Amino acid sequence: MSAAGTSTLNNVRKLMQHVVERKGFDAYCFENMKLLSADIGRVRGEIPITKGYLNAIGGTHGGWLSTLVDVGGSLAIASHGFPTTGVSTDLSVSFLAASGEGSTVVFDAQVLKMGRTLAYTRVDIFSNDKMIATGSHTKFVAKETAAATESSKKTGEQECNSF
Repeated sequence: MSAAGTSTLNNVRKLMQHVVERKGFDAYCFENMKLLSADIGRVRGEIPITKGYLNAIGGTHGGWLSTLVDVGGSLAIASHGFPTTGVSTDLSVSFLAASGEGSTVVFDAQVLKMGRTLAYTRVDIFSNDKMIATGSHTKFVAKETAAATESSKKTGEQECNSF
């Protein structure tokens, strides 16, 4: 990983640390998330599936997987150096296969397009090298892109600190 990739990964890790410290829903869902890599526009990570993430029949809960698409897409946007990542306008998830307790899911989140007002992301989720879900996430980022532009003019750098 390049020095820029290491810096991006550290910024995304700081963001997740802040999310976990806030003790909200995202923290409950992803307190055991391990970020594997981050470059501008792309983040990869893994999470062990525990009993709390299961549905009534023992599979990984679809709501939890949907939340992973939300958070994964947000982290990919954050990798651009934004101090916040906007608000969701659309989220879609396709569930392709089952996974359950004791497995580890790996997600690959990437920004497909970053516009002035909207960011489009895709998050693929794998378990045991098998894709179990894929999702798209659109966020309204007009304030974030404007703030990042203004911040970079003033300081020459940007920092991620919250969703």
